[in-house]
Amino acid sequence: MNDDTSDARLRSDARRNRRTVLDAAVALLAQRPQATMQEVADASGLGRTTVYRHFPRRQDLIDALYEQVLAESAHTIKDAIGAATNARDLLCDLGARVIAIGDRYRFLDAHPELRERTLQGSDDSEGRDPLNDYLTAAQQRGEVRPDVPVSWMLTTMRGLAVVAMFEISAGRMSVEDAGRHVGETCASAFAPLEAAAPQG
Repeated sequence: MNDDTSDARLRSDARRNRRTVLDAAVALLAQRPQATMQEVADASGLGRTTVYRHFPRRQDLIDALYEQVLAESAHTIKDAIGAATNARDLLCDLGARVIAIGDRYRFLDAHPELRERTLQGSDDSEGRDPLNDYLTAAQQRGEVRPDVPVSWMLTTMRGLAVVAMFEISAGRMSVEDAGRHVGETCASAFAPLEAAAPQG
């Protein structure tokens, strides 16, 4: 067999094994956030050696799961932007989508350092933030307030999402209600002042 073909198969197997471990970790940690690496290995159906080859430390696995959250969030934001007809609809839609992702990865709440990274935001892998670009253009179209910096809008959305996850974890709010409240709060707060003002 050709070495190139053999190497390609090994790389493909490694990617598949890594994906299997991550999927098993999401399912297991959602039920038992303190599960051990051995338990993750057992849940994945792969040997402990294979799991540790990809994730030598538990923190490596947690970091990989956090990167997965960021990638999934970036993907859903792009999908929501593609489907949006205006800024208000986008913000309401994003509230529901982002909270649903946050709920699936709620076990990451046990890692405060990740919460800090979320609040600080992260750069898009391509150097562009599509939500930043969309809201900047929405300001120019008069769909969101021109007096509130887009950077503050993004910080506010991240902060509300983090607080909403606390409310869900405490049992004070359902995932659906939290998503709706986050979206509607942002949509109302960022609406142009004349649109937000009560009719008299």
